[in-house]
Amino acid sequence: MTTFILLSKISLRSPGEVRALSVMDQEFDRRLKEECPEVRRIASYALLGEYDFLHIFEAPDAKSAARVALLANVFGHCTTQTLTAIPFEEFREIVEKM
Repeated sequence: MTTFILLSKISLRSPGEVRALSVMDQEFDRRLKEECPEVRRIASYALLGEYDFLHIFEAPDAKSAARVALLANVFGHCTTQTLTAIPFEEFREIVEKM
């Protein structure tokens, strides 16, 4: 399994929508389990800065990761960026072999 980072920025249309974020996250989690059973959500964080949320998940391949990003966009006005994360120990092994 590969670790991926999904960064998202949400554009809320009204201040009342902030309260709906928790419900949207629960629905995202439900649909993720249903539509992408091969994906494991590891952690999620609310952020201060350029992006609003960070989700860390494991997926078997880039196509599965793309499905997660597309699923996140179903919930409204959202932009995402998906990154591949390599554990540092694995990265160290790559560097040592060079």
